[in-house]
Amino acid sequence: MKTALPILLTVLLFLSACGQSGTKEKAGTGDRQPGSNTTGIVKPERAGKVVARVNGVPIYEEELNGRPVDSLVTDEILYQEGLSEGLEKKYQDKILQYQMSLVTREVKEKILSGMPPEKEITEQELLDYYNSAKDINYTNLRVEEINFTDRKLGDQILKMAQEGKDFNDIVKALPDAGSEIKVNELGYDRKLNAYFEVKEVGAISNIVSKKDGTYSVLKIEELHVIPFESARSTIMFIVESLKKAAAYNQYAQKIAKEKNYNIEIVKQ
Repeated sequence: MKTALPILLTVLLFLSACGQSGTKEKAGTGDRQPGSNTTGIVKPERAGKVVARVNGVPIYEEELNGRPVDSLVTDEILYQEGLSEGLEKKYQDKILQYQMSLVTREVKEKILSGMPPEKEITEQELLDYYNSAKDINYTNLRVEEINFTDRKLGDQILKMAQEGKDFNDIVKALPDAGSEIKVNELGYDRKLNAYFEVKEVGAISNIVSKKDGTYSVLKIEELHVIPFESARSTIMFIVESLKKAAAYNQYAQKIAKEKNYNIEIVKQ
């Protein structure tokens, strides 16, 4: 019933906006028959061949999509039963989100169709983006940490690390710390890139406070930069998306100004 889903979602959204009185006004229409149907379903007649009705609710030939009529009748019966149990209330937010995505997508398509032909994205634009994002998005670091629980040890550990001492030698140099200081291999994790001001083998981070209440000093053990050519197609997609996003934002700001929209950003 994939073809029918957008229709059913739209109908359900319409129902959610209608009051009880609106439902009663529809009760006498040909789309809803009195009797066992207590769900208040309203599905307006439209152009198209009706192949079945369930409590007056039409099922159209175009909704079959290769499925037998009995299958859609079964789905409609179960759907109406779900409505009678009030299950549609669980999906109101999703329906609104679905409607918003459809409406927004159509407006975006209108914006793009009304834009002058875009100049072809140049190789320099792609390179500029690559260079600006290389350290964060296109550089993989293999990282080692020396982890400790006593913050007072931090400055001493950091100083020895910056002097080039091996992390395991630092542990040996602090025998009194015992099991509270240890070396761990963190492997490749791009999220750790942000802790390094310089991206090169042997680079040392500042002291990092961890979520578990411990502390670490990090060191780059190995570095791999993804070449521009390997990332080119991805970068092309990103740059195109950024240009579209800029056009959407410009259009939205123009509308907001012309129609005096009140916009409030709630601080978290």
